[in-house]
Amino acid sequence: MHILSKSTYIKGLQCEKALYMQKKHPYLRDKLSIEQRAKFQRGTDVGMLAHEVFPGGIDMSPNSPSQFPKKAAETLANLSNPEVKVMYEAVFQFNDTLIMLDILVRDGDQWLAVEVKSSMRLSDTYYNDAALQYYVLHGCGVPLSDFRLMYLNGDYVKDGPIDVQHLFKMESVMDYVVEREAFVAKNVERLKAVVALPHSPVVNIGTQCHNPYPCDFQGHCWKLIPKNSFLFTTAMDDEMLFQCYFNGVNTNAKMLQQVEPDSEEAHQIEALETNSYYIDYKTLYSLAPQPKPKSVAFLNLLLNRPAVPELDGTRPYEEMILAFALQGEHEHDAAIDPRLRTSQRGDDMAAAEGCFVWDCFEDHSRWKEAIPLLIEKLSHYELIVCFTPQNLSTTLLRHEIIQNQTVGHKVFNLYDILQEARFYHPAIKRGLTLQRLETALFDEAKLFEHSRILVEATSNDLLGYQQAREDLIAENEIVAKTYQHLFK
Repeated sequence: MHILSKSTYIKGLQCEKALYMQKKHPYLRDKLSIEQRAKFQRGTDVGMLAHEVFPGGIDMSPNSPSQFPKKAAETLANLSNPEVKVMYEAVFQFNDTLIMLDILVRDGDQWLAVEVKSSMRLSDTYYNDAALQYYVLHGCGVPLSDFRLMYLNGDYVKDGPIDVQHLFKMESVMDYVVEREAFVAKNVERLKAVVALPHSPVVNIGTQCHNPYPCDFQGHCWKLIPKNSFLFTTAMDDEMLFQCYFNGVNTNAKMLQQVEPDSEEAHQIEALETNSYYIDYKTLYSLAPQPKPKSVAFLNLLLNRPAVPELDGTRPYEEMILAFALQGEHEHDAAIDPRLRTSQRGDDMAAAEGCFVWDCFEDHSRWKEAIPLLIEKLSHYELIVCFTPQNLSTTLLRHEIIQNQTVGHKVFNLYDILQEARFYHPAIKRGLTLQRLETALFDEAKLFEHSRILVEATSNDLLGYQQAREDLIAENEIVAKTYQHLFK
């Protein structure tokens, strides 16, 4: 059996300990987030669609890991079979390293290797991935005419059935992978030796825990770090924090001696010590809407950005409005979606009173119906309050929901406001989300990850749609509650 694979090789480049844990103690991995699962599924779906660029191939995918040796032998046999023109998920093993190549295409007496990515641009990780695959293919004696990375064409516009020939574009990385072969060979030997160790290698926590990807063994490796450690602050970059930590400044008290008393870092550590949050109230109040608006709407938009365009006239990852919840602070006559009347969510359902909910979960082609609805609804309010990492003004302008820049001031994005006011709570170390904000301000967290809404809303599951609608309302209620808490 093999020792390394594409995923474990990439993991080992980031952290040797993570590789060892993955191979020897995989049960210690952190729970996979809904967002990560959705990303993996997206990659699988795009990869399957890419097969149509080179149709008629043989799927070499094994049904289980025990079939890897058999499928590797069959793949090698197919190389010399002139009737086999294309293979999908071709299995190769060399020097205890196994790969499954997305697409392998006969090209005269040679073969074209193609690896598919579900993004619109290529990263260093993708190039490292390709270099490992070339190393294995070359080691197996596969004569290659070229090695290409296939990815989504951001300029493609859907017009009728998906035209896979134009949906994807390809870039040759042959020169790169040939040049990197010695580098890969050296790393393969190094990482194999790591896996063979009798115990986990000693690797201190550090910036590699988060870059280039969040490690899924952080829960294990960080278990001895106090939950209120200054390592969870955000005022200083991680490299500087770890430098202090490993130079003996390993407690909050010692760190406070290293920073200015009234610095942002000091305020954040004090928040950790008191199990509370920090915010620069002077900045916060300077950003408060002036004069005080007479009418306020709380808006929660759910945008869908499918990798493969669903509707004519759209591009890869182009956004569409999948749903929205609009709650007027004084709007007592708002229409209530009748599907919500039978929902059961305990106390949270009280928030549905006065909340207008619209969605096109069952039929995404109706998404543009949201635009005139939002134009009409939002026109009645002086202020539109939301919470999103995206620029909502840009979104509303893009869809001509607010017609020009002069009305962009109506949008009051709590996410941006809190960032400017240096809002801090240990829960937001890896990003400010509405769920984490609720935990920080109200010492409770009833919300799901926001990404769950999208997953459920596109699952063709009526129960999922219902839950998504209820979650939209619950999120909007937290937006309203946060605004009132900070500015009333």
